[in-house]
Amino acid sequence: MEKMYLKPVEVVDEIIEMAVKKAKNKGINIFLLGALAGMFIGLAYIGYLTATQVLSLHDKGIAKLVGACIFPVGIMLVLFVGGSLFTGNNLVSIAYLDKKIPMSKVLINWVIVWAGNFFGAVLTAFLLSKTEIFHSHELVAATVSLAEHKVELTAVEGIVSGFFCNILVALAVWMTYAGKDLTSKLLACWFPVMLFALAGYQHSVANMFVLFMGKILEPSAYGFGVIFKNLFNVSIGNILSGGIFLPIIYYYIYKINHKH
Repeated sequence: MEKMYLKPVEVVDEIIEMAVKKAKNKGINIFLLGALAGMFIGLAYIGYLTATQVLSLHDKGIAKLVGACIFPVGIMLVLFVGGSLFTGNNLVSIAYLDKKIPMSKVLINWVIVWAGNFFGAVLTAFLLSKTEIFHSHELVAATVSLAEHKVELTAVEGIVSGFFCNILVALAVWMTYAGKDLTSKLLACWFPVMLFALAGYQHSVANMFVLFMGKILEPSAYGFGVIFKNLFNVSIGNILSGGIFLPIIYYYIYKINHKH
Protein backbone atom coordinates (compact mmCIF):
# COMPACT_ATOMS: atom_id res chain seq x y z
CA MET A 1 0.00 0.00 0.00
CA GLU A 2 1.35 3.40 -0.98
CA LYS A 3 2.21 5.79 1.84
CA MET A 4 -0.28 8.62 2.31
CA TYR A 5 2.34 11.04 3.58
CA LEU A 6 6.09 11.64 3.68
CA LYS A 7 8.27 11.18 6.75
CA PRO A 8 9.94 14.31 8.21
CA VAL A 9 13.33 13.34 6.77
CA GLU A 10 11.75 13.00 3.32
CA VAL A 11 9.97 16.34 3.65
CA VAL A 12 13.31 18.10 4.20
CA ASP A 13 14.50 16.86 0.79
CA GLU A 14 11.30 18.17 -0.79
CA ILE A 15 11.73 21.56 0.90
CA ILE A 16 15.33 21.81 -0.35
CA GLU A 17 14.20 21.01 -3.90
CA MET A 18 11.45 23.65 -3.62
CA ALA A 19 13.94 26.19 -2.27
CA VAL A 20 16.35 25.64 -5.16
CA LYS A 21 13.54 26.14 -7.71
CA LYS A 22 12.37 29.34 -6.02
CA ALA A 23 15.91 30.75 -5.82
CA LYS A 24 16.64 30.00 -9.49
CA ASN A 25 13.35 31.40 -10.80
CA LYS A 26 13.48 34.51 -12.99
CA GLY A 27 13.29 37.81 -11.11
CA ILE A 28 10.13 38.93 -12.93
CA ASN A 29 8.42 35.65 -12.08
CA ILE A 30 9.39 35.97 -8.41
CA PHE A 31 8.00 39.53 -8.38
CA LEU A 32 4.73 38.62 -10.12
CA LEU A 33 4.16 35.58 -7.90
CA GLY A 34 4.85 37.87 -4.94
CA ALA A 35 2.33 40.43 -6.19
CA LEU A 36 -0.35 37.74 -6.53
CA ALA A 37 0.38 36.51 -3.01
CA GLY A 38 0.10 40.04 -1.64
CA MET A 39 -3.30 40.32 -3.31
CA PHE A 40 -4.50 36.95 -1.97
CA ILE A 41 -3.50 37.84 1.60
CA GLY A 42 -5.29 41.19 1.28
CA LEU A 43 -8.47 39.49 0.10
CA ALA A 44 -8.27 37.02 2.97
CA TYR A 45 -7.78 39.87 5.43
CA ILE A 46 -10.97 41.51 4.21
CA GLY A 47 -12.76 38.25 4.98
CA TYR A 48 -11.22 38.26 8.47
CA LEU A 49 -12.25 41.88 9.11
CA THR A 50 -15.75 41.39 7.72
CA ALA A 51 -16.35 38.42 10.01
CA THR A 52 -15.04 40.17 13.11
CA GLN A 53 -16.15 43.81 12.62
CA VAL A 54 -19.25 43.63 14.83
CA LEU A 55 -18.71 40.35 16.67
CA SER A 56 -15.54 41.74 18.27
CA LEU A 57 -17.65 44.33 20.11
CA HIS A 58 -19.36 41.49 21.99
CA ASP A 59 -16.75 38.72 22.36
CA LYS A 60 -13.23 39.34 21.07
CA GLY A 61 -12.15 35.74 21.55
CA ILE A 62 -14.99 34.26 19.51
CA ALA A 63 -14.57 37.00 16.90
CA LYS A 64 -10.88 36.20 16.45
CA LEU A 65 -11.66 32.49 16.21
CA VAL A 66 -14.21 33.08 13.45
CA GLY A 67 -11.86 35.38 11.57
CA ALA A 68 -8.96 32.97 12.03
CA CYS A 69 -10.99 30.20 10.41
CA ILE A 70 -11.39 32.37 7.29
CA PHE A 71 -7.89 33.85 6.97
CA PRO A 72 -6.12 30.63 5.81
CA VAL A 73 -7.90 30.95 2.46
CA GLY A 74 -5.20 33.46 1.52
CA ILE A 75 -2.37 30.98 2.15
CA MET A 76 -4.32 28.24 0.37
CA LEU A 77 -4.54 30.39 -2.75
CA VAL A 78 -0.82 31.12 -2.57
CA LEU A 79 0.13 27.47 -2.23
CA PHE A 80 -2.29 25.88 -4.67
CA VAL A 81 -2.89 28.30 -7.54
CA GLY A 82 0.50 30.02 -7.53
CA GLY A 83 2.06 32.74 -5.42
CA SER A 84 5.10 33.46 -3.28
CA LEU A 85 5.01 34.88 0.22
CA PHE A 86 8.04 36.45 1.84
CA THR A 87 7.35 34.35 4.94
CA GLY A 88 7.26 31.07 3.04
CA ASN A 89 10.22 32.05 0.88
CA ASN A 90 12.30 32.55 4.02
CA LEU A 91 12.71 28.76 3.86
CA VAL A 92 14.81 29.19 0.70
CA SER A 93 17.82 29.54 3.02
CA ILE A 94 17.78 25.78 3.60
CA ALA A 95 19.10 25.31 0.05
CA TYR A 96 22.08 27.45 1.03
CA LEU A 97 22.70 25.20 4.03
CA ASP A 98 22.70 22.25 1.62
CA LYS A 99 25.24 24.09 -0.58
CA LYS A 100 22.82 24.12 -3.53
CA ILE A 101 22.73 27.92 -3.93
CA PRO A 102 24.85 30.90 -2.76
CA MET A 103 23.60 33.24 -0.03
CA SER A 104 23.31 35.99 -2.64
CA LYS A 105 20.51 34.00 -4.33
CA VAL A 106 18.68 33.70 -1.02
CA LEU A 107 18.88 37.42 -0.29
CA ILE A 108 17.90 38.44 -3.83
CA ASN A 109 14.88 36.14 -3.67
CA TRP A 110 13.81 37.63 -0.34
CA VAL A 111 14.14 41.22 -1.57
CA ILE A 112 12.23 40.62 -4.81
CA VAL A 113 9.42 38.61 -3.24
CA TRP A 114 9.05 41.21 -0.45
CA ALA A 115 8.76 43.94 -3.07
CA GLY A 116 6.21 41.87 -5.01
CA ASN A 117 4.16 41.22 -1.87
CA PHE A 118 4.26 44.93 -1.04
CA PHE A 119 3.10 45.94 -4.52
CA GLY A 120 0.25 43.41 -4.55
CA ALA A 121 -0.92 44.17 -1.01
CA VAL A 122 -0.88 47.96 -1.42
CA LEU A 123 -2.52 47.83 -4.86
CA THR A 124 -5.27 45.60 -3.46
CA ALA A 125 -5.81 47.99 -0.55
CA PHE A 126 -6.09 50.94 -2.94
CA LEU A 127 -8.51 49.19 -5.30
CA LEU A 128 -10.70 47.85 -2.47
CA SER A 129 -10.98 51.37 -1.05
CA LYS A 130 -12.84 52.25 -4.24
CA THR A 131 -15.51 49.57 -3.75
CA GLU A 132 -18.75 49.50 -1.80
CA ILE A 133 -17.20 47.21 0.84
CA PHE A 134 -16.03 50.14 2.92
CA HIS A 135 -19.43 51.82 2.95
CA SER A 136 -19.71 49.92 6.22
CA HIS A 137 -18.73 52.25 9.05
CA GLU A 138 -18.10 49.23 11.29
CA LEU A 139 -15.63 47.75 8.80
CA VAL A 140 -13.79 51.05 8.45
CA ALA A 141 -13.57 51.42 12.24
CA ALA A 142 -12.37 47.80 12.69
CA THR A 143 -9.70 48.17 9.99
CA VAL A 144 -8.34 51.49 11.27
CA SER A 145 -8.37 50.29 14.88
CA LEU A 146 -6.41 47.15 14.01
CA ALA A 147 -3.90 49.13 11.96
CA GLU A 148 -3.41 51.66 14.77
CA HIS A 149 -2.70 48.83 17.20
CA LYS A 150 -0.02 47.45 14.88
CA VAL A 151 1.85 50.74 14.44
CA GLU A 152 1.96 51.17 18.22
CA LEU A 153 3.98 47.96 18.70
CA THR A 154 7.51 48.40 20.00
CA ALA A 155 10.46 47.03 18.02
CA VAL A 156 10.78 44.07 20.41
CA GLU A 157 7.06 43.30 20.20
CA GLY A 158 7.13 43.43 16.39
CA ILE A 159 10.21 41.22 16.09
CA VAL A 160 9.15 38.60 18.64
CA SER A 161 5.58 38.45 17.37
CA GLY A 162 6.92 38.19 13.80
CA PHE A 163 9.20 35.36 14.95
CA PHE A 164 6.33 33.27 16.28
CA CYS A 165 4.16 34.12 13.30
CA ASN A 166 6.61 32.54 10.91
CA ILE A 167 7.18 29.52 13.11
CA LEU A 168 3.58 28.72 12.21
CA VAL A 169 3.35 30.07 8.65
CA ALA A 170 6.64 28.56 7.46
CA LEU A 171 5.67 25.24 9.04
CA ALA A 172 2.27 25.45 7.34
CA VAL A 173 4.15 25.54 4.02
CA TRP A 174 6.50 22.82 5.28
CA MET A 175 3.63 20.52 6.28
CA THR A 176 1.96 20.71 2.87
CA TYR A 177 4.97 18.84 1.45
CA ALA A 178 4.24 15.92 3.78
CA GLY A 179 0.82 15.32 2.20
CA LYS A 180 0.32 13.64 -1.15
CA ASP A 181 -3.23 14.71 -1.97
CA LEU A 182 -5.03 18.05 -2.06
CA THR A 183 -7.17 17.42 1.02
CA SER A 184 -4.14 16.54 3.15
CA LYS A 185 -2.27 19.60 1.95
CA LEU A 186 -5.24 21.92 2.60
CA LEU A 187 -5.66 20.64 6.15
CA ALA A 188 -1.91 20.77 6.77
CA CYS A 189 -1.73 24.48 5.95
CA TRP A 190 -5.10 25.45 7.47
CA PHE A 191 -4.42 24.59 11.11
CA PRO A 192 -1.09 26.42 11.65
CA VAL A 193 -2.29 29.53 9.80
CA MET A 194 -5.55 29.51 11.75
CA LEU A 195 -3.52 29.37 14.98
CA PHE A 196 -1.28 32.28 13.93
CA ALA A 197 -4.30 34.42 13.01
CA LEU A 198 -6.11 33.50 16.24
CA ALA A 199 -3.08 34.37 18.37
CA GLY A 200 -2.60 37.65 16.51
CA TYR A 201 1.08 37.25 15.64
CA GLN A 202 2.57 39.70 13.15
CA HIS A 203 2.84 38.69 9.49
CA SER A 204 4.79 41.12 7.30
CA VAL A 205 2.62 40.71 4.19
CA ALA A 206 -0.68 40.85 6.08
CA ASN A 207 0.59 44.03 7.74
CA MET A 208 1.48 45.55 4.37
CA PHE A 209 -2.18 45.29 3.44
CA VAL A 210 -3.90 46.34 6.65
CA LEU A 211 -1.53 49.22 7.45
CA PHE A 212 -2.01 50.81 4.03
CA MET A 213 -5.73 50.02 4.10
CA GLY A 214 -5.99 51.87 7.41
CA LYS A 215 -3.93 54.77 6.06
CA ILE A 216 -6.15 55.09 3.00
CA LEU A 217 -9.35 54.99 5.07
CA GLU A 218 -8.09 57.42 7.73
CA PRO A 219 -5.09 59.38 6.35
CA SER A 220 -4.53 61.31 9.58
CA ALA A 221 -4.41 58.22 11.82
CA TYR A 222 -0.63 57.66 11.50
CA GLY A 223 2.27 58.45 9.20
CA PHE A 224 4.19 56.40 6.65
CA GLY A 225 7.23 56.29 8.91
CA VAL A 226 5.54 54.08 11.51
CA ILE A 227 4.22 51.82 8.74
CA PHE A 228 7.71 51.04 7.46
CA LYS A 229 9.08 50.76 10.98
CA ASN A 230 6.49 48.07 11.71
CA LEU A 231 7.15 46.26 8.43
CA PHE A 232 10.92 46.30 9.07
CA ASN A 233 10.61 44.89 12.59
CA VAL A 234 8.07 42.24 11.64
CA SER A 235 10.06 41.21 8.57
CA ILE A 236 13.15 40.73 10.76
CA GLY A 237 11.12 38.55 13.11
CA ASN A 238 9.78 36.52 10.19
CA ILE A 239 13.32 35.95 8.89
CA LEU A 240 14.69 34.93 12.28
CA SER A 241 12.26 32.02 12.50
CA GLY A 242 11.47 31.05 8.91
CA GLY A 243 14.87 31.86 7.43
CA ILE A 244 17.27 30.96 10.25
CA PHE A 245 15.80 29.12 13.26
CA LEU A 246 13.71 26.44 11.51
CA PRO A 247 16.03 25.71 8.55
CA ILE A 248 19.12 25.35 10.74
CA ILE A 249 17.44 23.07 13.30
CA TYR A 250 15.73 20.80 10.79
CA TYR A 251 18.72 20.67 8.49
CA TYR A 252 20.91 19.65 11.42
CA ILE A 253 18.45 16.99 12.64
CA TYR A 254 17.50 15.42 9.31
CA LYS A 255 20.49 16.07 7.01
CA ILE A 256 23.55 16.21 9.28
CA ASN A 257 22.71 14.25 12.41
CA HIS A 258 20.26 11.80 10.83
CA LYS A 259 23.10 9.92 9.18
CA HIS A 260 24.70 8.97 12.50
